[in-house]
Order: sequence, then C-alpha cells, then structure tokens
Amino acid sequence: MTHIDGLTLEVSDGRDVPATLDGVNAVLRDIGAGVWPLDLSEVEKDIRTLLSKRNLDEAEAAHVKKHFLLSMDRLLEITAAAGREPQVPGGGSSETKVTNHGYSYPQLYVVGEGIDYSRFDRFHINIGADGAGVDEVFQMLAGGPFVIHQRLDDGESLIVTLNCPTPGHGWLGTYSGIRPHIGSVGSAAVGSKFLVQAFGAPQWNLTYVDLGD
Repeated sequence: MTHIDGLTLEVSDGRDVPATLDGVNAVLRDIGAGVWPLDLSEVEKDIRTLLSKRNLDEAEAAHVKKHFLLSMDRLLEITAAAGREPQVPGGGSSETKVTNHGYSYPQLYVVGEGIDYSRFDRFHINIGADGAGVDEVFQMLAGGPFVIHQRLDDGESLIVTLNCPTPGHGWLGTYSGIRPHIGSVGSAAVGSKFLVQAFGAPQWNLTYVDLGD
C-alpha cells in the first residue's frame, strides 16, 4: 500500500504499488485516471471560511460552487493529463442530468449527518441511452476521506483513498465515467466538501454493473 500525505493507493490482490505521487499517477494513467494536489492556501478568506464550516446554506454553497467551477478548456486539459480522450468530442455538455436518480452536475457535495450516499457505493458506470458517457473531474476541497475504486482489466480493483491533509491542501482528480467505479463519500467526515463536474452526454443513467464478486 502506498502512503503519501493525504493519499493511499492499494490493489485488491495486494500487489506492490509505487511509493511516489508520480508513480501513482503512472499507474492511474493506465486506466485514464489521475490525482494531483490542489493548493487552497491562496483562496480568498471568505471562501476559506466557508470551506471550514460544517454546513452551508444554499447561498453559501452556490458561492463555493461558482468559485471553484472549472471551464471546459480546463476540464479537457485535466482529462488529457490523465491520458484520456473525452467521452464526447470537445467535451460535450458541461451541465448533465442523471435521469434515473433525478439530480444534476456540476454538484457540490457537502457531507451532512444522515445523508444517504449509498447509491455511489456499488460498482457502476455512467452512460447515456445512446452509449455516450461522461468524464468526471473532482475537486476535494475539505475533509475526507473520498474513496475511489476503479475496476482493472484483470478483474482486480484499484483503491485510492484521499483526505485533505491540511485546510490549505486538497486534491484534484479525474476518471472515466464508463469504466466500472465507485466514488464513496459514505465514510467522509461531516463538513467534507467535494465539487464534481460530470460532463459529456447531457443525460445519462447511473447503471450498476455485476462484476461477479
């Protein structure tokens, strides 16, 4: 298991994994994924204050979301850095809807007591009726853990666990929505904050996959 400040990496079969962030990203790049430190130390004071709060009202959440939203050009840069072509040429729609669950992206998740996030805790793919999928870019802004499972081509699972090591340091990451994955916030501390942009097909379903485990 890799232990980097705020990050651990392991594979379900216990194989050796790299001990450096560059090495971790070399492994992730094989499946079109990547994670990078996100410097929050220079963020404006009012935003830092909101990131430190356990709960945000609607206006506060909208303010944080607007501050951190990335342009399509930036989303495509991040996707390319992970060695992945976007699911829709040019990136597709920056605002997308999960038709079978009734919510939309971009989405700022503020972890609260009693909120059920279990829908994310099973392997799933994010794909539209016409076969077009989405790409996902996340910014981990406060708290943690955020636990990402990615199914490998050999049937094993790669597991990345992310925490914000200090209030001034978060994570930026990306992965393909059409590779079987889990993005779990169920064990995250109350007040943890994650901004997720899922772009590509304008409408898609969160579809569970049976991997025979």
